[in-house]
This record gives sequence, structure tokens and C-alpha cells, in this order.
Amino acid sequence: MSGADAAARAERDREALRPTRYIPTLDGLRAVAVLLVVASHAAPAHLVPGGFGVTLFFFISGYLLTGQLAEEHRRTGRIDFRGFYLRRMLRLLPAGLAFVAVSGLVFLALGGSLGAAEWVSALLYGANYFDIFAGYRSDLAVAGPHGAVAVAHPFSILWSLAVEEHFYLLWPVALFALLRAGGWRAAVALLVLLCLVEPVWRAVLHAICHGPLPGSGCGMVPEIRIYAATDTRFDSLAYGALAALLAVQTETRRFLPLLHARGAQAAALGLIAAGFLVRDETFREVLRYTVQGLAFLIAVPALLVGPSRLRRLLEGRIPVLIGRLSYSIYLWHWLAGMIATYGFARSPILRIVVYVGLTALLSSVSWLAIERPMLRLRRRAGSTAPSRDTGAVVPGAAHAPAAVSVAPRA
Repeated sequence: MSGADAAARAERDREALRPTRYIPTLDGLRAVAVLLVVASHAAPAHLVPGGFGVTLFFFISGYLLTGQLAEEHRRTGRIDFRGFYLRRMLRLLPAGLAFVAVSGLVFLALGGSLGAAEWVSALLYGANYFDIFAGYRSDLAVAGPHGAVAVAHPFSILWSLAVEEHFYLLWPVALFALLRAGGWRAAVALLVLLCLVEPVWRAVLHAICHGPLPGSGCGMVPEIRIYAATDTRFDSLAYGALAALLAVQTETRRFLPLLHARGAQAAALGLIAAGFLVRDETFREVLRYTVQGLAFLIAVPALLVGPSRLRRLLEGRIPVLIGRLSYSIYLWHWLAGMIATYGFARSPILRIVVYVGLTALLSSVSWLAIERPMLRLRRRAGSTAPSRDTGAVVPGAAHAPAAVSVAPRA
């Protein structure tokens, strides 16, 4: 390929990867992620990889957020933090507050109990650390119409929203400081360092939490200490942020050609397969998120720049629609599972039918009555994001007790 052809392809790639435009493929990937989460909470343990959907959600979130903020800084020399946090609030809070209120009240009506700390942790995006160190009382036995049934705690699902919100609070400020002080290379250097340090920290925690005398840092639920904590999952978002910076910077010479290299694409697919196939506990707690992050670093941008059957499939009307509703689906499938489990515990098929139907109904109502009006208000607030919302990327909760059947970590 001539130098002129290579330069032209690089420019086309950057335009395809630019997070400030609407990218329907990412909505299709959201659909895959949220359907994995929903299915994992209706299937026997480990049958559906809900955890993979979680990590994919995190990557997309880091990619979009960082790309949009970096582009704003490139154009204006600043980042409008007030506008950014206002848009985040309008996008996430209304439906989130509605979910907390409705699911909490339904849980109480079913015979469960909720303490003040549980409400506060849910409302203040502290669900992940509350669950780890205080312990949501998961799978509470309540009296159903056919005897006692185990109903999942209504707020367990919110752990991943807490991780994302902590990222939203910390990373924009750090990114701005790095871009001002040292440019995009400084931001890339910090992200690379974070991606290197995180598996080391997970290894330390794994050794402590699974040793003969687990330390106090493991919390009441050591098995979710690594899976659900912000300090152990930040690299899942950092890989997305790294991809955004490498993809759109004109100074980058080596990253874009990798996206077209068959060897790099094959390696990414191999890493994804390893994340599914290797079941060793140490690997899954320490290295799984690193392996998946490295895979997404190549696989997701490569999917965006090259024509493929998979890309065309992801950009179909149904995947894009599901992707746009992914936040609603993520929230309300949990309540749907609680209700389905309570009312139809003895009929697995009917329970799943009710679960799927209620998920579709509740998420549609949430989108039409809450989220879509808030998106209009958000655009009036001066959103710099694409016209079709690409910023509400919400991971699922594969670690928590299943809403329909017990499906722990995937």
C-alpha cells in the first residue's frame, strides 16, 4: 500500500472511530451485552457469560466518554464539566431513581425488609462497596403464593452503575489535567500504567481473600470483592479510554494498522476465547479482565473500521433498538425477575415467559415515560454527544444473585 493510500485509509479509520458521531455498531454491541446479562439471570450458573457482557459495557463506556471529552478539549482547549455532569445526571438519574423507588417498594410489598443504609447506598452509587463490606441480604426467603421462595435483593444489580459513576466522577478531571499538562501521551501513559497495576492489585487481593485468614479488606462477601469493586475493575473502563485516545489522535502511527492486521484480529479472538474457556479461579479473578480488555482494544475498533457480516448484523434495526433501550432493560429486568420468581417459582417455563415479558414492558415504559423526555431535555442542555444517545452505557450484574434462577459470576 502506497503512502498516500495508507494516509487515506488512516483518515477513514479515524472518522469511523470518532466517538463524537453516532456509531450504530456500538448500539448493536450494547444489545449483545445486555442480552447476555438478561439471559445469565435466567439460566443455570455459568451457562451464559453475563460477566463478558459486563466487561463489554465497561469498555464501550470508557471509549465513548474519553473520546467525546478528548475531542471537546482538542476543539476548545477546555472541558465543560458543568455541562458534562448535568448531561450525565439527566441521562442516568431519573430512570435510576424510579427503579430504586419502585423495586424497593415492590420488595417490601413481597415481604422483604430494607434498612436505611441499603436505600442510601443505592441512591448514592455505593451499592458495590455496600454489598462487599456490609452485605446485601441476597436471595431473601419471602412467603410466596406457593410457599417460601428466594427473591433477589432489589439493589444488588446497582453495583455496576456504581463502578461507572465513580469513573464518571474521577476520570474526566484526571483526563483534563493530563491533557493540559502533558498532552494525549500523558493520558495514554497513565492508562497503560493503570492497566498494568490493576492485575497486580487483583492478585494481591486474591491471595489475601482466599488465604487461610482473609483480611478485613475482603469484606463480608470475599467472592465479589474483586468482581464488583471500583478499585479492581477500573481497567475494564481504562482499556476503552485507551482505545479512544489511540484511535483518534493524528500522531498515532502504529495503532490503526493493527486493526486491519489478520494476526492481531486472530489474537483478539483468541483472547476472547481464553476468557470463556479457562475456568481456573486465579485466572478468572486476576487476569480475565486484562485478557478481555486487551481483546476489546483490538476487536471493537477493528469491527468499527472494516466492513463485515457481523457489523451489518449489529447495525440491524432490532439490535440497534435493543441497544438504545439497554439502560432500561438493564434496570428493569431485575425487578421483572423478582416478580416472576415470587409468583411462578414452581413453573420454570412460565417464570421465564413472565420474566421476558415484564422486562420488555417495564423497559419500554421507562424509555417512553422517563428516558426519552430526559434525552430531549439533555439536548437542550447543550449536549456535545451524538444526536442519538451514545453515552448511557450501563453494565449488567452477572455476579449478583439471579433474578430468575441462581446464576452467580459468569
